[in-house]
Amino acid sequence: MKKVRVRFAPSPTGELHLGGARTALYDYLVARNLGGQFVLRIEDTDQERYVEGSMERFLADLDWLGLAPDEGPVQGGGFEPYIQSERLESHQKIAQELLEKGLAYYDFSTSAGSGGFEDEAYRAGRVIYRGEDRNLNLEVARERLANGETAVIRLKVPAGKIEFNDLVRGKVTFDLATVDDAVLLKSDGYPTYHLANVVDDYLMEISHVLRAEEWLPSTPKHLVLYDGLGWPRPEFAHLPLILATDKKKLSKRVHGEGVWIGTYRDQGYLPEAIVNYLALLGWNAGGDQEFFSLDELVAKFSLDRVHKAGAVFDPIKLDHFQNHYIKQLTVDDLAKRLEYFISSDLDRDLVRRVATVVQNRLVRLADFESSSHYFFELPEYEKEDLVFKKSTAESSLMGLDFAHQALFSLDEAGWQIEETLNSLLGEVRDHKNLTNGDLFWPIRVALTGQQKSPSPSECLWVLGKDESLKRLTLAKDKLGQ
Repeated sequence: MKKVRVRFAPSPTGELHLGGARTALYDYLVARNLGGQFVLRIEDTDQERYVEGSMERFLADLDWLGLAPDEGPVQGGGFEPYIQSERLESHQKIAQELLEKGLAYYDFSTSAGSGGFEDEAYRAGRVIYRGEDRNLNLEVARERLANGETAVIRLKVPAGKIEFNDLVRGKVTFDLATVDDAVLLKSDGYPTYHLANVVDDYLMEISHVLRAEEWLPSTPKHLVLYDGLGWPRPEFAHLPLILATDKKKLSKRVHGEGVWIGTYRDQGYLPEAIVNYLALLGWNAGGDQEFFSLDELVAKFSLDRVHKAGAVFDPIKLDHFQNHYIKQLTVDDLAKRLEYFISSDLDRDLVRRVATVVQNRLVRLADFESSSHYFFELPEYEKEDLVFKKSTAESSLMGLDFAHQALFSLDEAGWQIEETLNSLLGEVRDHKNLTNGDLFWPIRVALTGQQKSPSPSECLWVLGKDESLKRLTLAKDKLGQ
């Protein structure tokens, strides 16, 4: 059986896109499920769009997602180098072989980079480019190069039809009359995607090529190269697009920073949530299971359950997954993950207590400190805020006073158990004939300055006896003024 080797081959032109991350995830799942190798190759031959530091960010994002490659620029491997610009000699050699076989030609057109057509019809795809030099004698072309002329090398697309079996879309057929003579090697000696991708996949023994459906129109060009060179074709799987909630393709220009993995990483999303949600954008395991660990995805994943239709990325749905995975964490693990997002001077024992009471409500870890600030600093509020709409200042002051007395008398052991604090407040309310608005409302505001927060007993437990009594006293003084 042919060994399984899949590759994730991003171009270092910026951040890792959600679509790219999903492709990397599916690559990883295929490799692990079939006992193969997951390869990272950096396709940096488009020097004009190269962004310094992109490769390092890709590596960091893949590591964060738990998608460590078996081979790549850092790990090395048996098919080095793993950076495409370091493989130019191979690309140029194959380009010459294509020329010798009559499968490619030198194009000396002054607009060779654009295909020789600059009118609207060509740009719109209504004209299929066939270079005027496509039948030029190779030796004549080389003489012109020797005399200082410049040219690109183009694929000489044959007549006829070509077909392949896509692992997602089934049988796909192309009429080669609709396929351009694509540029393979630019005049500066750098290959285009079409040449470099095919050459590197063959030389690195890639068995499966997973990529977005937007690359489907390029596939016949690649098949012509494979067949013309006598190379075995890899298996192809063209994945559905990821769409925004407006049903448009997810793009930075239209949808902003929310298209990058790094955005969610910086906001404090858990990698487990991102991986789980991305896996379901275009695939399902069958059945009702919604939450999958990475190991479960490896066990269940198969390309035959990948959909053809575009998948909608819904931030609200992602938050659903995020909250689920936050709830699964131990408090110690949650506190550890919060370290990156909180100020260094916060009391870590207090952070752990706060994490305990906000865990079920928390979504983004980066919001933890700002949404819970009242635990770490004295809250600010107006005197009127202490009075519930159906209560009076007098009854609210009475509630604070009775609560202070009861809590002051409670021993330290009682303060360590939130249920004890809650029961005590209930007894105060019932024995003193107070309403919830007379007692719980002013306590909440006194402790947090908020109308909505964790319960008063949870807040008391988090703050502890001394700080809680201090805040209740301040509230009593303010209300008594």
